[in-house]
Amino acid sequence: MRLKSILSTFILSTLPFLTTAQELEVGAASARKWYAPDAVTVQFAGNIGMFAIAPSYSFAKDKLNAELFYGYVPKLDADEALHILTLKGVYKPIRNARIREGISLTPLRLGLGLSYYFRSQFSTNWSNAYPTSDYYWWTSSLRLTGSLGPAINFSLPNNQHFRELSLYGDVNTYDLIVTSAVRDESLTAWDIISFSAGLRASFR
Repeated sequence: MRLKSILSTFILSTLPFLTTAQELEVGAASARKWYAPDAVTVQFAGNIGMFAIAPSYSFAKDKLNAELFYGYVPKLDADEALHILTLKGVYKPIRNARIREGISLTPLRLGLGLSYYFRSQFSTNWSNAYPTSDYYWWTSSLRLTGSLGPAINFSLPNNQHFRELSLYGDVNTYDLIVTSAVRDESLTAWDIISFSAGLRASFR
């Protein structure tokens, strides 16, 4: 039942993407609906799932992006597969630098996200059995994530569906591991960071 709810949420989040694809087939003159995304983003790793996909929306002349990721972690050595829903904002404070015709560099992407983990072992609230004033102060189902990194952008002037492709790489961390590092001096910077790679395809 829980998996059915997860899949329903994911399908609803991708409906705008499907609507956009249908509109593009009708023709470029057809205006995109307000709820249709400006892009679609896929990502590998980065604390939001081994694989993740999201509709992406652009604001402030694309200096700010809002993305809703569905992330998946295969079962592997765990008892069950992991499903993650992440609402993420990406801010690009520095103007893109032109490398050559059709290629530009985004020097810095700053990301902040809130993830919800769908898994039977995770809960939004701790029971009274846990000393929340000391060690168990967090909720096991929610994680605050942060990321930063550059992107390289390729314009697609001859593609009728996509305007631009952006390849990005990020350094990532999350709240629990950062606070654990403060408590445990044996943890190094390499213990609290992870790396991810992604692709953002912007629609026309």
